[in-house]
Amino acid sequence: MKKILLLGIGALCHIHASAQENLAIIADSIRREGLQLYQHIQARKTGVALFEADTTGRLSLQAAGYFSYRSGSDYVLIMPHRGSVKNPVVTSYRFDAHLTPQTAKMEVGRNMTAAETDIWELWNLATDLVKKDARFKKVRDTQFMIVPVVEGDVRKVYVLSTPSRSNTFVLGNDYLLQFNGAREEVSMTEFHTNLLMTPTGRKSSGHIHGRANSPYITATDVCAFMLHPKAFDQASMRVVSPTHISEWNMADNTLYIEPRMQ
Repeated sequence: MKKILLLGIGALCHIHASAQENLAIIADSIRREGLQLYQHIQARKTGVALFEADTTGRLSLQAAGYFSYRSGSDYVLIMPHRGSVKNPVVTSYRFDAHLTPQTAKMEVGRNMTAAETDIWELWNLATDLVKKDARFKKVRDTQFMIVPVVEGDVRKVYVLSTPSRSNTFVLGNDYLLQFNGAREEVSMTEFHTNLLMTPTGRKSSGHIHGRANSPYITATDVCAFMLHPKAFDQASMRVVSPTHISEWNMADNTLYIEPRMQ
């Protein structure tokens, strides 16, 4: 009887350890995706800030959009010039892995490469889709940011809500579109069904995922936490769902997921 009991306890410990290992793999995947998304958006923000701060007169143009991509360990921001649709001419910034503005390399008036044109066409496709498709909920005082990510065979586009008025930040009403090599939509994921709009000065410690099919923190949550660190006065941020608790450490950008006690 004692032997059977010990075997049962051992089996339970093995199951628990396996479950924790699986959650660690999930957490690592979400963390890496969130960091990647953050880098793309931060490259955009840093490049636009450099663009707007230019006083040489070289950059007196209107951009038709913005997108970034990873090139080795660098990130490149592309700003197509308005009016150059058929043969796009761009201003570009190349950043190191830390997105250091002081060492950014700028090019003005060059043509797009073939790889950049591929991303640009995906950006345009997603932008038109978001404008016309009722699946994307339009929320007052917000607008959508289109973030294409093309790496290898992966072609995906994040559709993120951003505030259209100052001194606020938003969480939620965000989507992920997956495309195949022919730029045909394969799937759409809605990360959050609602939107939280918060004044910049108000502190927050996390939020709730009410849906059973959204059990963990999302890559877009991770990205938002990193983009707006001053909005949070906690050492860590929690996302609570009916089944799990996800905790993001603000100091070292680590993520831990554990099951909720039922």
